[in-house]
Amino acid sequence: MCSPLRTGRLKTTPANSVLPGITRQTVFDLCGELGLSATAGDLGCGELKAADEVFIASTAGGIMPVTKIDAASIGDGKVGAITRELTSLYWKKHADPSWSTLVTALV
Repeated sequence: MCSPLRTGRLKTTPANSVLPGITRQTVFDLCGELGLSATAGDLGCGELKAADEVFIASTAGGIMPVTKIDAASIGDGKVGAITRELTSLYWKKHADPSWSTLVTALV
């Protein structure tokens, strides 16, 4: 999931362009919790470069900021406030039993 934020609105590629997994859905859920608009639609490189903030999301890394694309700075070139807020909330949810399931190893 690669998501540009512009004026408080998050947009990501359509589900047929990426794996529609748990992390992707979690980002949509977190946006809803924070009152952020989050939609799926076609994204071009120009739209990404013009965004105020950009992040990618994956199972292994969670929500990760993107501050440059092709040597062009995104926004002011620093991690944006919304990206920081989503990242913080994402990792807090890992400790919340209503958002996670403990997996125990069989020995």
